Amino acid sequence: MRADFLAIGHVARDEFEGEPTWRLGGTALYAAATAARLGTQTALVTRVGPVEKSALEERCAQLGITLHALPSSVTTTFGFRYVEGKRFMRLKARAKGIAPADVPAEWRAARAVVLGSVAHELDRSLFGTTSATATVLVAQGYLREWSADGAIRPRAWEDADEIVPLVSATVLSEDDVAGDLSAPRGWARSGRVYVTLAERGVLVLDRGSETTIAGYRAERVVDPTGAGDAFAAGLAIALADVRPPDECARYANAVASFAVEGIGMESLADRARVDARMG
Repeated sequence: MRADFLAIGHVARDEFEGEPTWRLGGTALYAAATAARLGTQTALVTRVGPVEKSALEERCAQLGITLHALPSSVTTTFGFRYVEGKRFMRLKARAKGIAPADVPAEWRAARAVVLGSVAHELDRSLFGTTSATATVLVAQGYLREWSADGAIRPRAWEDADEIVPLVSATVLSEDDVAGDLSAPRGWARSGRVYVTLAERGVLVLDRGSETTIAGYRAERVVDPTGAGDAFAAGLAIALADVRPPDECARYANAVASFAVEGIGMESLADRARVDARMG
């Protein structure tokens, strides 16, 4: 089966302190769910352990995502706890990486690709191995590392200058760099970088130019998880449609604005609702 949209990256098992159950997460899954909801023929390449595999298969079937689940003894697992409103993360388990040979050949011709890094799982050789019109990298996984006990902490992205030129766009949030935009401005000398600003929209950095594209007001804010991943999916689709740059950012903002209106993936919107919000 061919795919118009392809997401590559680890699915995550997200465990929240005080909650008895876990949730499926991860950039690649959120991006794939967004694309499928927008009516795009979507495929997902990921690694998942035996405990979570059936839940992932069921979720993908519900969403209309074609799944290629690579074998793994564990699923990449994050633990979350909140102290006075501040989130702390710990990496509890990590699946092995994903390489070009893991991607079915027929999916490499997808028009739009999102590379969703959550734990340094994407082999460097993945970049440039598809014939996609648009490839969007979500760089969050490159901007963090973990200590021996799994505690997540910020990390300098040392090879960004080599990777950013290999993709159509790189997406990160201002929180990923603690509000310090000096590094993203440097990376943008050789490519296009989108820094999401939550409800304020997105800052587009492109070879010395800077443009802020305002966001869209959500009807309510319930859960911000996955908003940046939804943005990346919307951006990849718009870029693949060869829309004007500002319109691509506006479309991605509109897609992301729905992601915060419910828990997990429940509030993702279809194209008609996104178009209506854009007016």
